[in-house]
Amino acid sequence: MTSPVAAVDELDPMTAALERMRIELEKMHPNGASSSEAGWQERKSGQTRLALLDAAVKCLSMSGYARTTTQLVAASAKISRGAMLHHYATKADLISSVIDHIMYRRMETFYGEVMKLSDKEREEEGQGIEIYWNTVQTPEYQAFMELSVASRTDEELRKVFDKKAQAFDAFWFKQLPAFFPEWADQPPEKLSLARDLIVVALEGLYLNRRIMAKRDRRMAVRAFINDAILMLRDRN
Repeated sequence: MTSPVAAVDELDPMTAALERMRIELEKMHPNGASSSEAGWQERKSGQTRLALLDAAVKCLSMSGYARTTTQLVAASAKISRGAMLHHYATKADLISSVIDHIMYRRMETFYGEVMKLSDKEREEEGQGIEIYWNTVQTPEYQAFMELSVASRTDEELRKVFDKKAQAFDAFWFKQLPAFFPEWADQPPEKLSLARDLIVVALEGLYLNRRIMAKRDRRMAVRAFINDAILMLRDRN
């Protein structure tokens, strides 16, 4: 049987990079879905967990952290309270897995979309920035922000959230050179600065979207971010 790593090496560089990332991400994901080789009961359990995690994301994004109870999540997933408690006995257990699930989904979506870009779209037109902008308008990001804000005053949540978010942040950055090869010869510090600028600027733009209500105004900000990134990349 061909090993996953051997099969990945036969792909083109960017596809191979995505597949390697997915293999590593699977190790970080809370086993929301089981493989096709698993038994029927294991697959069913995986589907139940995945339904609960997706429901938790929906509840967090729509109702906030304080109102997201295990009862609300079970009802949203249309799963019995007993089945819910079998997989996640407490809200803390559920939230720990939800954080992994959110980060997994966001990274999978981002890199999957980046792979579709042409060199010109990626290197000159700032479409990678637009893809990240789209990711911060998803229920997953809204749930992420709810957890981030709640962790400010909830010490137990903060310990879990900060550790997981920092681990995914480091993993996310590690993948960047494979998907943005135009940065491969740049010092890591420069790429890190570019990434950090994009993240803080776009997430701040999202938080202020209702104040900056005009679409043209938000588009102008994103265009300026792209200009700044190109200037940083091309500066000697």
